[in-house]
Amino acid sequence: MASGPKHREISGIISYQIDGHPDFPDRTWGIERFHMTHHGDGHRVMRAYCELHDVALTRDVVATVDADFHPHDTFVRLTKDNKFYGSTWYRWTDTEAEYQGFNVERGRISETVEIDRNIRGFGTHNLTGDAWLAARVDLTKGEGIQTFKNNLLSSIDHRGATGPDFQRTTTSSLQYSGVETVTVPAGTFECYKFAFVMTSNDHPPYEFWVTTDGDFLFVKGTVAEPYNWTFELEELNIIR
Repeated sequence: MASGPKHREISGIISYQIDGHPDFPDRTWGIERFHMTHHGDGHRVMRAYCELHDVALTRDVVATVDADFHPHDTFVRLTKDNKFYGSTWYRWTDTEAEYQGFNVERGRISETVEIDRNIRGFGTHNLTGDAWLAARVDLTKGEGIQTFKNNLLSSIDHRGATGPDFQRTTTSSLQYSGVETVTVPAGTFECYKFAFVMTSNDHPPYEFWVTTDGDFLFVKGTVAEPYNWTFELEELNIIR
């Protein structure tokens, strides 16, 4: 008899909340459902479905990283105002990134660009993806700011509401502030605390907490004025 799957499997739900917005009296303005598998070769695959209600946006992301959280392959699809907006596939090695896709802004897109293994990762605007960018921080250096000179993203819009494309920033950095215990609806977790700082697109201060268990799962995040966003892990399921 053939043996079953030998990978780990985790799923969860993250709520998107907003304060002081007249259109969202119950504070809920979005949701993210995710499903992660961790395989014997060290690869982790994150499947994320993101739904935002301001603007009306759905994003489908499938992102694979290696044991060091360096990207391996990525797919991003965007639906905006209930209309197809674009989809792009990306492939990564230690020295190059290749992408092919289509979006309503630029039409057909295709390019291969040089990179190196020291990139921060690839920003795809799902919160679980933000958490995996933090996995690229060298924690052995202790608390402080680490700057990655080549920050690659599917969109530089704060909500990821453009593209999906291949864009770069050069100053955005991550600040590590140690370990904290965080309680959210899904439970209480020991977390690394990070913040995106020195952003090149005027993003408001964004702090977030991720698990210390090696999976770097998103637990909580806050974005300051004028957005006043809060993100919390609502459910976490250890499937196997």
